[in-house]
Amino acid sequence: MTNKTWLITGTSSGFGKALATLLAKKGTVNLVATARNIEKLHYLDEFNHGQIQKLTLDVTNQHEIQAVVEKTNTIFGKIDILVNNAGIGRTLSITDTTMADYDLVMDTNVRSAFAFTKQTVPTMVKQHDGQIIMVSSVTGVVGHADETAYTCSKFVLRGLGQALDKELLDKGIRTCVFCPHAGATEFEVGFGRTKEGVAKSGFLTPEDVGQALLSVCTQTKNSRIVELRLASNNVKY
Repeated sequence: MTNKTWLITGTSSGFGKALATLLAKKGTVNLVATARNIEKLHYLDEFNHGQIQKLTLDVTNQHEIQAVVEKTNTIFGKIDILVNNAGIGRTLSITDTTMADYDLVMDTNVRSAFAFTKQTVPTMVKQHDGQIIMVSSVTGVVGHADETAYTCSKFVLRGLGQALDKELLDKGIRTCVFCPHAGATEFEVGFGRTKEGVAKSGFLTPEDVGQALLSVCTQTKNSRIVELRLASNNVKY
């Protein structure tokens, strides 16, 4: 992993923050961490070296996405690993889900991943090397009640990842769809979950997920992890 350049979306909290922290601690990779609110990336300040770049990003804005990709290429000269992690959820029934809710979830979870991938692939094709990770969910494997918009978005990400695996593999680019079960994070707190409930849940920790994502990218060149499901030992599904 030495000198590999990682571009990760959604690193202000949860799974993205855990992965960014893990990489920053290693100190051997180039890391571009993005978030809508850059103040939430101050946790990276303790790892003060030139290999970390913190960038403000609204993932629903394709012009900002293009600017982040261009800046990453300018600073580090390449992008080796793209982790499409940014996402939001809403615990709402189909009747309570507004079209604005639907558009926000799909734009954040799906459109951003498509746009980032589209902007990043040309660099990886030139290198004839790269790794793309789509952070889907177990909800993208089995649909969940009262998460209709979120379920839609996560199924779409799995389809996108499967298509990219067929399209890009012979160009040296590996694609993995990552489907974790629920995490003990701030995700959906206030939108169907509570902090107290999450604390008692036994869900996956951010560290569990960070280690799993790292394993995808340290796979030998002769093989690839096409889809990875991760579950906590403390919760039965």
